[in-house]
Amino acid sequence: MSGGAVGVILHPRVSPRAPQLLAALARAEAHGWRTWWTQDRAAEVIEREGDGTRLLVTIGGDGTLLYGARLVARRGIPLLGVNQGQLGFLTDVELSALPRAIDAFAGGETTLARPAVLEVRVVHDGEGERVGWSALAINEVAIKAASVNLIRLRVRAGPELVGDFDADGVVVATSLGSTAYSLSAGGPPVDPRVPAIVLTALNPHALMSRSIVLPDTQGLAITVARGPAFVSADSQAPHELGDEDRVAISRGPELLLVQLTGSPGFFGRLRSKMRFGLVLKGTPGLVGAAPHPLERPIDDPEV
Repeated sequence: MSGGAVGVILHPRVSPRAPQLLAALARAEAHGWRTWWTQDRAAEVIEREGDGTRLLVTIGGDGTLLYGARLVARRGIPLLGVNQGQLGFLTDVELSALPRAIDAFAGGETTLARPAVLEVRVVHDGEGERVGWSALAINEVAIKAASVNLIRLRVRAGPELVGDFDADGVVVATSLGSTAYSLSAGGPPVDPRVPAIVLTALNPHALMSRSIVLPDTQGLAITVARGPAFVSADSQAPHELGDEDRVAISRGPELLLVQLTGSPGFFGRLRSKMRFGLVLKGTPGLVGAAPHPLERPIDDPEV
């Protein structure tokens, strides 16, 4: 594979002279690609270089990957996330493995996951169907109260009324983003291979409230019955909403996420990043189970 370019978006705390990065750029050039990198003007560079870019690498945490994803989602550019952050749930490789990842991509030894993102549009009261604000959401759309008071949100899925929610707001997450804000709000983790969206009310004033999982082909319309409120996509640039303003959420373009052979799957990430499905203390007879610290002999040097 040759021709075109490999681009890199760096988090501001990542040095552009990191040896692993320089080695990865050299590997890309050895495979016949031009290379470019940026830390503070990614949108401008993508606008200029996007048509010729064959792979975009983001080096940072999940936030850096989400930033890059919003820039390339409509362009069909494959995206590889490199973890240099704290959690790195979405990123696929560590920086030390980036040169090998470039070789694997060049050799066709990677796969592409294709999770869909969300299109978000706001129609303000009294403006007919004129869109007042729009965005792409990779992880989630959040509609929240602009003050400490409850708001009332009317949610429809297609023509059907889901319900009216007196709450601090709602979160609508993609499968890919179900392990982010939605999970913190009590929503379920959803395998990114499932084409679904998750609707979760934030602190609802109700004795019974559960998250709802819907097909991502089912558009949602969320109307502010009582505000004020704001809407945000992936926690970026909140937009103010008033009474009767409507937020329309629909399936958007697919991302092309590069995955390396042998990289952890969804459940491996849940175990390693969030300790899902792991015993909380040593279990006698369980292979590989470490004894609980309080069960070790007092003269154990690790106690």
